[in-house]
Amino acid sequence: MEFVPFGSKDAIRLSINIIRRLVAVPTKTGRMPTDDDCIKFQMMCQARRLNPFEGDVFMLGYDTKDGAKFSMITAHQAFLKRAELNPEYDGMESGVLVFRNEDLTELEGDFLLDNDVLVGAWARVFFKNRSHPMHKRCKLSTFRKDNQQWRDNPAGMIVKCAEADALRSSFPTMLGGLYLKDEMETTVEAPRVATPIFKDKTPPPQAVDVTPPTAGNESLEKLQALAERDGVDEKVLIELLQASGLAGDGLVRISELAPDDIINTINSWDVLMGQLNKSNE
Repeated sequence: MEFVPFGSKDAIRLSINIIRRLVAVPTKTGRMPTDDDCIKFQMMCQARRLNPFEGDVFMLGYDTKDGAKFSMITAHQAFLKRAELNPEYDGMESGVLVFRNEDLTELEGDFLLDNDVLVGAWARVFFKNRSHPMHKRCKLSTFRKDNQQWRDNPAGMIVKCAEADALRSSFPTMLGGLYLKDEMETTVEAPRVATPIFKDKTPPPQAVDVTPPTAGNESLEKLQALAERDGVDEKVLIELLQASGLAGDGLVRISELAPDDIINTINSWDVLMGQLNKSNE
């Protein structure tokens, strides 16, 4: 399908193959979205006129006990872009909620003192033709996730959640049904750009479920044994992991992989070999 994204002049094209190859981020075990997952994402992008190639929306995969799941995650910038172009929008204020000297206090922005106890955030959206602003509060404990972003910057993250909630309530026609990654229940990591590494249009095979080995020297030795068995040298394996999003660009040696990444690579081995074979055809 083709459509013109919100705020753009040029049309973009989306299809099941384009979403799989260029947009979707696979799960940690290498699973890719089904046709139904891609169609649902495609239809939502068209209905909301979202452009995944400009970072408006992401398709993130995560593993659950019931299998692979894929969520459509809206970027914070998509909320701001739509608000900015709405003729009713007259600005927004936002900040954190803290306990300071045993008093609940609203602070503007995400700056707080060392002695302040962060408990949430607030946002207030103003309108040109309405007498009352839209005011929303978010509780930190409801949204906080156990990942690096929330550990390093909980104030900034919870303020984004409050802003998204206030904007969504202010403009439900344009923003209804759209959620930030940080508002979702899953704790998937930050979006990465999916990089195609195979030439044909056939999606990679589904990963085979295996029992995860114990992280450590034993896991590293098992990974090295798999690479030796299949004739994959270390340089090729590193490039393959980086292209698949299983390792960062700074990786030089396989031994530098984190224990969890080693396990994920072993679990995804059949998928990785399928992708490597297709890229060599």
